Amino acid sequence: MIPSRPFVCACALLLGLSHVGSGRLAADTLDDALRASLQNSSQIAAARQGWLAARETIQTKTSTSDLKASFSATGNQSHTDKVSSNGYKQSQYASGSVTVAKNLYDGGQTKANTKLAQIQLDQATANYLSTEQQVILSSIEAYLTVLKSRRVVALNDANLKRLEAHVNAARIRVEAGAATPTRLAEAEARYARAKSNALVAATDLQNAEDSYKSLTGLTASKMTLPVIPGDLPTEITRAEQLAGTSHPNVQAAMAAERAAEQSFDTLKASVSPTVSLSLSATSKDATGTSSDSDVLAGSLVLSTPILSTNATRAKARNIAAAHQQAKYAYREALRAVEVAARAAFRTEQTARINLQAVQRELAASKLVAAGIASEAQFGQKTTLDLLDAEQDVNDAELRLVTAEHNLRLAAYRLQAAIGALTADAMGLGAVLGELTEMPAPTDPFSKNFPFSRIRSE
Repeated sequence: MIPSRPFVCACALLLGLSHVGSGRLAADTLDDALRASLQNSSQIAAARQGWLAARETIQTKTSTSDLKASFSATGNQSHTDKVSSNGYKQSQYASGSVTVAKNLYDGGQTKANTKLAQIQLDQATANYLSTEQQVILSSIEAYLTVLKSRRVVALNDANLKRLEAHVNAARIRVEAGAATPTRLAEAEARYARAKSNALVAATDLQNAEDSYKSLTGLTASKMTLPVIPGDLPTEITRAEQLAGTSHPNVQAAMAAERAAEQSFDTLKASVSPTVSLSLSATSKDATGTSSDSDVLAGSLVLSTPILSTNATRAKARNIAAAHQQAKYAYREALRAVEVAARAAFRTEQTARINLQAVQRELAASKLVAAGIASEAQFGQKTTLDLLDAEQDVNDAELRLVTAEHNLRLAAYRLQAAIGALTADAMGLGAVLGELTEMPAPTDPFSKNFPFSRIRSE
């Protein structure tokens, strides 16, 4: 006798274990899952902090034109014991100086370096959008995989019950002498194969739910099947065009090329003439009065290099090579996203056609199974024929689940391929807010003198 009930209970237990220790929070729709994923993702949080760091870098590019002030103080006191005199001879000296300096003209370094930092911020923005797309697509894949796995488990469970009924019926017929043991063995073999498939499906579901919870921080409870995304390109050339202009990887590569080109201006500014103004006040106090003085001085200095150094020429060659590298990297990024967009478009179109074919296959399989069931009642078809027909229906139903899953997945991957799977494009921009609205990081140093770092817990 085949232990059917214990196996079904074991599968149910295996499925139930996936929920043990899970949180109470759950998402019912894909939008809910994506919102949770954006908030839960450490990858997104790291990318946003990287963008903040790039924004704060802009403020550091004014160092060559900032007003600088410094204070210095020196002093000593000495005691000298001489044979010709009684006791010690004491002398002391103290000096203090305050200097204020500023470049009236820094050769254009502030302007050139600030522009470079702004271009690098554009690159950081594109890299962040690429990260957003990766996180959103991974969350969508996890959500759809859970839905698919649940439907597969349900179909396998229904198939198990159907085959169990066939096994029991075959056993009764064998005991009554109306069927041979071979028919019973055939039914038992199919049932054993179905048990194996059910166990694999249950394991896949548990893995899918674990992955989903890891990405979103939510328990995979009641979930609804999302509609297939609309507004997708209907022509392959349109998909390629959108990818070449909107994909974050292309935008990042384009910004990298602009940054490499801007480096020529920053190098030129670094070797340009500068004009600086310096004001200083110095006070000296020494033993006696002959060395005492108070001095107020000012200087206007024009500085310009008159020789091109080896380091400067090497830096120029370095920038030229980096610029060429950035150009090739941009071409490669453009090529990669365009070919990926064409492949994603073809995959989506194929998945759409395949779904229609599977739907027709399922409808035909059901008609065939119904006809064979009627013929089997009158002895025109055998039980094996009926089992084959019913198995064909079950297989077609499983293929339908896979086809529907593949179409939705292909549609979202096409959205990602054309750069349309960002939070803003998905209507989720308000979940984390605009990058430009992020507050400045907390200054980890004390604003009072002397400077000291404030350690965060």
